[in-house]
Amino acid sequence: MTRSGSGDWLSDKEYEMKRLALGVLFGVAVLALVQGCGVLGGPPTGVAVSAGPGDSDSTVVVSWTTPAEGAPDKYVVYFRPGTDTVYTVVGETTATSFAHDPHGATGQYKVDAVFASDKYPGAEKPSTVPVAGGAVTLFEINADSSRCAFGWSRDSGIGSVYGMTDSANCAYVDFYVSDREVGVGNPLDIVSPNKADSIDAGAVGIVPTAEWHVSGFSNELIDPQVPVPRLDSVGPVNYYIYCPVTKQPFYLAYAAAGPQEKHYALIQVDSLNVATGQVWLQSWYQLVPGLRLVRH
Repeated sequence: MTRSGSGDWLSDKEYEMKRLALGVLFGVAVLALVQGCGVLGGPPTGVAVSAGPGDSDSTVVVSWTTPAEGAPDKYVVYFRPGTDTVYTVVGETTATSFAHDPHGATGQYKVDAVFASDKYPGAEKPSTVPVAGGAVTLFEINADSSRCAFGWSRDSGIGSVYGMTDSANCAYVDFYVSDREVGVGNPLDIVSPNKADSIDAGAVGIVPTAEWHVSGFSNELIDPQVPVPRLDSVGPVNYYIYCPVTKQPFYLAYAAAGPQEKHYALIQVDSLNVATGQVWLQSWYQLVPGLRLVRH
């Protein structure tokens, strides 16, 4: 016999039945507590940005991988322009990519996975802001062939000054400065390095034969903040094998036109001295392949 909480004595059978009933009630309470904690979720992974296809190459495609916990109810995509400090929602989707037209703006993106009422932010926040290069001084190839060329790293977007006398630099040089004549003192051009041996009399005997980059340059740009022209070809369309610098300041677009991965950049010539063959410039390099956005 066992005494109950009320002081009454219970038979062993009655006690066992009451104990089992209490156990069932406890299990139901625990289950309700677990269910009340919400749906198990997690963040999207591998959030990245790329240029839109074809004529949409001023549009940004944000993509990611489904959370390990499974597909959420939806994803929320955010954008923070490079000049702002606040993210705003630009779209929602159940797919694993989203196309955003920033209307020429560059900035940073992030993505949340939403499970029920809970949001799980992805760790990656990819950016389309072009990499700014500081002010550099270049020389006409006959004025100083060791400091006449410039190129950007495809990994970091950082630009560096190079010489055109070393064939080892062919993998790094994207343009050089020349008046395309022997000597110094003529109007200056920005020239594709792969054309040094065919259109530049001043480069003869200076530039060794090598697999120099194939580069294209636009005509003068009026607004340096809008998307640069699309690379249709290097020739009489949008880009040319050299660009005369006719005034200061002067803006022009660069496009990688060879077998190397397509990239765009903006070049700003701040000033120049034709007599000494010097050019002072800065640049903004778009790390996202094929994306024509250069707002900075």
